[in-house]
Amino acid sequence: MIDWPALQSAFEMLFSSASPWLVVVPGILIGLVFGAIPGLQISMAMAIFLPMTLYLNFMQAMLFLTAIFTGGSFGGSIPAILMNIPGTSSAIATAFDGYPMSRKGEHNLALGIALGASCIGVIVGYSILLLLIGPISEIVLKVGPAEMSVVILWGITLIGSLSSGSLLKGVISGLIGLLVGTIGYSEAGVARGTMGSVHLLDGVPVIPAMIGMFAASELFRLVRTRYLVEDSAARKVSVRVIFSGFRMAFSYPWIVLRGSLIGVFVGAVPGVGSSVANLLSYMITKKSDPDPDSFGKGNPSGVIASEAANSTSEAGSMATLLALGIPGGGATAVMLAAFAMHNITGGPQFIREQTDVVYAIIIANFGQAFLLIAL
Repeated sequence: MIDWPALQSAFEMLFSSASPWLVVVPGILIGLVFGAIPGLQISMAMAIFLPMTLYLNFMQAMLFLTAIFTGGSFGGSIPAILMNIPGTSSAIATAFDGYPMSRKGEHNLALGIALGASCIGVIVGYSILLLLIGPISEIVLKVGPAEMSVVILWGITLIGSLSSGSLLKGVISGLIGLLVGTIGYSEAGVARGTMGSVHLLDGVPVIPAMIGMFAASELFRLVRTRYLVEDSAARKVSVRVIFSGFRMAFSYPWIVLRGSLIGVFVGAVPGVGSSVANLLSYMITKKSDPDPDSFGKGNPSGVIASEAANSTSEAGSMATLLALGIPGGGATAVMLAAFAMHNITGGPQFIREQTDVVYAIIIANFGQAFLLIAL
C-alpha cells in the first residue's frame, strides 16, 4: 500500500526547490557518454564520480547516481545499433535487430524505438517498484542456490531455443559460455583455467569479450566497405524520424509491458541484472512472435523487448537495495557505497522511517525519463 502522506512529503522534497534537479542533467549526460563508449561500464562511471557525492546531500547524491544509470542504460544501445558493438552488457540483444535496421538505413528509426522503449520501461518499472517494493523484496529473500540453478538452466535452454539451427548446438554454446565464466578465482580462492596468465585471474571481462565476438568479426567483414549505408541521404541524422520511432514504441504495449516485468523481477535478483534481463526478454519475445524468423533481420520488436527490459532492471535492483540493503548489481553496489558515505543503511527500517525519501527517489526517476527524451 502507498503511504499517501509520505508521498506528499516526497513531492514537496523534490519540487520545493530546484536543487535536487541540478545534478540530474549532468548525470544523464555522463551516463550517455559512458554507455555509448564500448569498454566503459555504467558502474565505472558511477564509481569515478562517487567521491563527488560527498559534497551533495543524500537526495542529490541518489538522483545523480540514478541519473547516470538511466543515461547509461540508453547510451549502450547507440553503438549497438550503429556499429553492432554493445556499449554495455545490457545492450547485447539490442544489437541483434538494431544493427540490421541500421544496415537498411533505418538507424534513426531504431534509435527512436530504443529511446521510446527505454523511457517507457523506466516509467513502468518504477511504477511497479512504487506499488510492489515490499512483495518484491520478500520474493527475492526466498531465492536461494536451488532457485538460481533453475534460472541458469532455464537460461541455457532459452539460448538453445534462440539459435536458428539445432537446439543441441545452442545448448552446447550456452554450456561453453558457462565454462568460460568459470575462468578466474573461484569462491574458495583457487585459480581456474587461467593457464598461468595473471590477466585472467579476474575472469574474462564481459565487454572485451563482446567486442571480440560482435565487433571484430563485423570489422573484418566491412574492411573494404566505405559506408555501412551507401545512400548518403539515408545516412543523415533525422530528428523527425527519431521521434517517429519513439512514437512507434507505443504501438507495442504488450512487448513493452512484458519486457518491463521481466526487467523488474530479474533485476531484483542479486548478481543477475540487466545483462540477463535483456536477453531473456528478447528470447521470450522471439518465441512468442508469429514470425520468429524475422528476428535478427531488423524486427523492431527485438529492439523494444531488449530496451524495455534493460531499463526496468534498474528498478528491480533498486528494490533490493532500498528494501534489503543488498545491491542487485555493480551499479547498485556503488549506490550502496553512497548510502554508507551518508551514514544511511538500506533495509526495512530505512523504508519504515524514511518512506518519503524512498518515494522521492522513485518519483525522481520518472522525471529522469522525461529529461532523457529532452536530451
